[in-house]
Amino acid sequence: MTNAYQLIWFRQDLRIHDHAALWHASQQGPSLGLVILSPEQWKQHTDAPIKISFYLRQLRTLQKELAALHIPLVIQVIPYWKEIANFISDFSKKYNIEKVYANIEIGVNELKRDKTVQDYLNRHGKELFLFHDRTIFPLRSIRNQSQQPYQVFSAFKKACYTKLDTSGLPQCYPVPNKQNEVPLDFLQGKNIDLDEIEKLFCSSLSKEQQDLWPVGEQYALEQLDQFIEESVCHYKVERGAILPITL
Repeated sequence: MTNAYQLIWFRQDLRIHDHAALWHASQQGPSLGLVILSPEQWKQHTDAPIKISFYLRQLRTLQKELAALHIPLVIQVIPYWKEIANFISDFSKKYNIEKVYANIEIGVNELKRDKTVQDYLNRHGKELFLFHDRTIFPLRSIRNQSQQPYQVFSAFKKACYTKLDTSGLPQCYPVPNKQNEVPLDFLQGKNIDLDEIEKLFCSSLSKEQQDLWPVGEQYALEQLDQFIEESVCHYKVERGAILPITL
């Protein structure tokens, strides 16, 4: 195998619209997708069965959407996050991965995991590129003159508006164009059986419970539109209202 590939490491961002890491990787050359399932880490974080079910169901949707773009998705089970760095490093060497792309996650364990992956890749002359996609401004970028977090909201708000005036809103990224088909022979047998994972973690859930949490980007966008129209647009008027639950 002589082709060099870009690797998109999907985590809690199982979508193709406005996905910074996916878009940037696709601009650099033929790409592969990677999702790592970490069951033992889920237990440590006490993730609920319905959360795991939602993730796995959305993962199936992502798999189909990426297939339409000719982007193969590799799905692997790595029990603990501390073992991921070694896997990605070995995978990158074996399958001629040029660069690894991911959207940043800001949890303590997540940052530690990504730092370890970065260090492993750097030792082999490779790079992990992380993109901010969860906040308007990058984490810790809004600071006072002493480079400390703001203590007063009004001052924080003023600093945000000032920064918006100069930098504008973050860019939204389109779905990348369909790439040329990637020969799949070298990836045969690399994926785990999602049915087995679902049986292990989601067998206690009924169909009715799962139906309460529909998956798919279209449904998520509809929920976002509803939130903006029914809540955000009326926030100034309704923010002082006393909620019934507080009475």
